[in-house]
Amino acid sequence: MNIKFKWAFFLLIISALSFTQETKSVSVDDFSPAVGKWKGSLTYLDYSSGKPYTMPAWLTIVPLKSQVVLAYEYPNEPQANENDTLNISNNGTLLAGAMVTSKRLLAKGTLEIIAEETGIDGNEKREALIKHTFTISKESFSNRKDVKFKGESQWIKRHEYSFSR
Repeated sequence: MNIKFKWAFFLLIISALSFTQETKSVSVDDFSPAVGKWKGSLTYLDYSSGKPYTMPAWLTIVPLKSQVVLAYEYPNEPQANENDTLNISNNGTLLAGAMVTSKRLLAKGTLEIIAEETGIDGNEKREALIKHTFTISKESFSNRKDVKFKGESQWIKRHEYSFSR
């Protein structure tokens, strides 16, 4: 084989691999082990002080046809109670508007789903890549948000909900 042929063959293989990457998709069923009531905490980064703050939180997870509702309750701050609706696209590649980038089984039947999106975050309302990581099992559930601001290389843990039953 001459060098030009080897180079062309290499480029062809690389192109073929990029078109055959597996698409990650999720469904409401992926959240089924977590349906019900949970107790735990929310830890978030206070951008003003730069320090994490932890508070008690309760969660009820309700599956719908193409959505999962996360109903958060804060026993010490009930005025902050809120619902977060995770819409799942028809093909399952979008979770709450973010592209599903990873879906894998971890130890002991725990499922990890990662979805990423671009958005605005922080007190200065800066552009950022936002990563949502859900870990789902019958015994535990967590929802973590990490942020990487445009032009920076380091991820910042914005908040994490951790629950158990």
